[in-house]
Amino acid sequence: RPTAVEDHLRIHFTLNILVELLKSGIKDVTDLAKVEELQKRVSDMLLEEVPLHTMTTEEQVEELQRKNLALVASVQTWVTEMNIGLQKNAVTELMEVVLPLLIKWQWGTRENFLYAVKDSEVPDCLQSRVLNLIDGGIAINMPYEPFLGKKRDVDLLIAPEFSAGEMFETLTLARDYAAAVGKPFPVIDEQVLLDKDWPKDFYVFPGENDQPTIIFMPLFNRINCKDEAEVKARMVEYTTFQKPFSPEKIAALQEIARVNMRNNKDAIVREIQNAATRRQGRRNGTDSAL
Repeated sequence: RPTAVEDHLRIHFTLNILVELLKSGIKDVTDLAKVEELQKRVSDMLLEEVPLHTMTTEEQVEELQRKNLALVASVQTWVTEMNIGLQKNAVTELMEVVLPLLIKWQWGTRENFLYAVKDSEVPDCLQSRVLNLIDGGIAINMPYEPFLGKKRDVDLLIAPEFSAGEMFETLTLARDYAAAVGKPFPVIDEQVLLDKDWPKDFYVFPGENDQPTIIFMPLFNRINCKDEAEVKARMVEYTTFQKPFSPEKIAALQEIARVNMRNNKDAIVREIQNAATRRQGRRNGTDSAL
C-alpha cells in the first residue's frame, strides 16, 4: 500500500480512538449522542470510495491529503456546533492540539542536532535529519532499554511488574530488543515463561560479565492469589484503562505492593549484595590487569 494510504487510515483509526476516549467518560445521554454523531461522521468519510487504483502516486497523495483536510474540517465543524456541556473547553482544546499533529504525524519527532556531523563517534542511527523517539514505557511498558549497555553500566534492575497483557511479555520484549541492538541482557529460562498465568512473586535472572541481573516481581502471584483464575480476576479489577481509582482501591493496591516487597526483602538485599560483590570483582580484575 502507498504510504499516503497508510497515513490516511492511521489518522482515521487514531481519531476513532480519541472519540472512544471521549465516550468512555460521558454519562449524559444527550452528550453521548453528540459524540456518537462525530463517530458516524468519521466512519462515513472512511467508507467513501476513492478509485485510487486509477490514479498515479502523486494523484493518490493529493486526493488523500484532501480527504484528511476534509475530515479535520468536519470534526472542527462538529466542535463549533457543540452547545454547553460535554466539557466543551476540554474537547475543543483536544481537537485543536491533536488534529494538526494527526495530519503531520510528528509524534516524538525532534530535529537531529548531529545531522551531517562527520565524526566516527556518531552512530549510523543518528545520520537522519530528524529523530523519531518513543517513550521506553510505551514501547515495552517497562523502561529496560535506557539502562542497558556500558554508558549506564547498571548491575541490578528491580522490576515490580504489573503490565497489562501477558506476564513476562515486557521481559521477553526487552530481551529481543537487546539482542537486536547488541546490548547485554541476562538469559531468560524458557521454563520460567510457563508460569505466566500463575507466576511466583519473585524471580531472579542473574547477569554475567556486563549483563545486569534482573529481579522480576509480578504484582499478582502465587502468594496473594490462590490460582490462575484469581490472578486473572485481579488483573481485570485493577486494569489500566478504567476511570480513576477510588482512595480505597489505591490504598488496597499500595498494600499489595508493600507486602510483595516485605515478603522478598531478604532476597532483594541478597541480590543487591551479589551485584555489589560482582562489581568489586570486576574492578579488582581490572586493577590487577593494569
